[in-house]
Amino acid sequence: MKKTQGNRFEGKRKALWQQLERMGCLWSYAKDARLDDDLLIEKALLYLEFEDLHKLSDLYPMKRIQSVWRERLVSQGDYYGIINWLLAAMFFDIKKPDRYLKRYGMR
Repeated sequence: MKKTQGNRFEGKRKALWQQLERMGCLWSYAKDARLDDDLLIEKALLYLEFEDLHKLSDLYPMKRIQSVWRERLVSQGDYYGIINWLLAAMFFDIKKPDRYLKRYGMR
C-alpha cells in the first residue's frame, strides 16, 4: 500500500513538473535535474492557473505550501505584489491580505 502511495505521489509531482515545462517556466533548468519540492511549490504558485493550484494541495499540506509561499514569494516584497495579494485572498483564504503581506514582507 505504501509503495502505491509513493508511486501516486511521484506521478502527480511529475505531472506538475511537466505542465510547468510545457508552459516554458523551467527553461533555465536541465531536463534531467532533480528539482526539490519547495521549488515545485514556488513555480506552481507563480505560474499555474488558480484552477490548477488544487493539484498542489493534493501533494502537500497547505501549511507547507503557505510556508514556501511566505519564504520565497512574500519575502520578495513588492516584486510579486499582486500575485501575493491574489494568492493570500483567493488561495489561502486570508481575510486581511494587506495586513498579512505587510507583516510578512510587503512594504
